[in-house]
Amino acid sequence: MRTMVIALCAAAGLAACTTPEQQLAADQATCASYGFNRGTDAFANCLLVLDQQRKGGPPRFSFGVGVGTRF
Repeated sequence: MRTMVIALCAAAGLAACTTPEQQLAADQATCASYGFNRGTDAFANCLLVLDQQRKGGPPRFSFGVGVGTRF
């Protein structure tokens, strides 16, 4: 049991070792899998929400170009 816990902790630690470029690529793939098209406001908002969730901040939703509301 102890070996399993150590292995899980090691795997979790290694999973956190990603470069910003790798994280961006993963986030872009996630947003694309949700059906958002690259280069659109919706795609940018998806990336923003994922980043805010990872950082633990409040999600920021924007409606339209340049209009945003922070909750």
